[in-house]
Amino acid sequence: MAYNWCWWLRNYFDIVVLYCSGDTERLRKMAKLVKIEKYEESKTYECDIFIRNSVWGIIPNNIKAKRMIEMRHANYKYLLDKGLLYQQYHDMGIKEIVGCGEFVSKMSNEVLHDNPTTIKNILLPVRKTNKVLHLISCTRLDSAKGWGRMQKMMEMMRSAKIKFVWDIFTNAPQKCNYEEVKFWKQRYDIWDYLASADYTVLLSDSEGLPYTVQESLQYKVPCIVTDVGGCTELIKDGVNGYVVPLDMNFDINKITKIPKCKEYDNHSLEDWLKFLGYKGEINKDEIIKNFDEEEENEVEVIVRALPGFLGKKDVETNSYHQVGDEWKTSLERAEYLVKKNAVEIVKKIEEPKPKELQKELSNFTPDSELISVAKKVEEKSKKKKTKAK
Repeated sequence: MAYNWCWWLRNYFDIVVLYCSGDTERLRKMAKLVKIEKYEESKTYECDIFIRNSVWGIIPNNIKAKRMIEMRHANYKYLLDKGLLYQQYHDMGIKEIVGCGEFVSKMSNEVLHDNPTTIKNILLPVRKTNKVLHLISCTRLDSAKGWGRMQKMMEMMRSAKIKFVWDIFTNAPQKCNYEEVKFWKQRYDIWDYLASADYTVLLSDSEGLPYTVQESLQYKVPCIVTDVGGCTELIKDGVNGYVVPLDMNFDINKITKIPKCKEYDNHSLEDWLKFLGYKGEINKDEIIKNFDEEEENEVEVIVRALPGFLGKKDVETNSYHQVGDEWKTSLERAEYLVKKNAVEIVKKIEEPKPKELQKELSNFTPDSELISVAKKVEEKSKKKKTKAK
């Protein structure tokens, strides 16, 4: 706020900023705009206008000015109610008060009855902005899958001052010191995350025809891949992504230009039907129109650590468990740990069924189920015949 104020008003006034303390980097930057000086109680200061930008801390009594102004930023009513106001506020007897916003002025007047003039905070001009790239990876993290190259790419983007965030879905997170990187547990409902990304990144030593790249193209997400295997069969450099060399020797700045992907369909369904000798009508568009995938609800369980867990770090909870410790995990992982004699399953976490469904199931018999299914099959058959006619 103070920097913005000085940036503008230096064009109209000679400004000296007296400070008691402050962020070193910010003070250094402000010193390029105006004169700054460490405040000293033993020194006398004279000016035309003195603006007090803090209402707590040291009370300057060694300043002579024609006009004395005090700026208010806080909700004084809140501070009063919390019993904090008089710990912070020190009255200098200044009569000209500026409240930074109507609400601040209202609360100041309600508590201190000082009738502030309302002036909002000064903003800097709008700067030219650069896009923050959103990267996503869905892969194991080891040398073969290019973890080293991924780290190299992080360094390259940072050096080029390319802002980014990188979501990595993996079974085993690695140590990473970059704040831009976030690790996620592997999951199957990846589509929302995938569709929001600017790039999918896969920097492997070797690939066949990677699923993650095909699925990304299906959602019109370009990919950054290494020049290996079937990656180049899918990605054309600069068209629907970028192909980079294994040694990562390329101009990282080119990725700031994000290619626009076209619709992608690998026609594998048609190829398989043909290969298997299917002669009927395919109606692919009709099937897609009625597509309503059931959500895959991961079964979760409570497990208890056994002696087999001692001395081993759990990659999921990122901690060492003592014998008897209990925690929640997926049934799949629990079964894996049981085979290792590391845990025992305490109980399965049941998802509560909706009341309507519980009531429906309580009245459900095998006979009624068969009748219901038969009716549905009959109705579908009638609809098909009607369409055929």
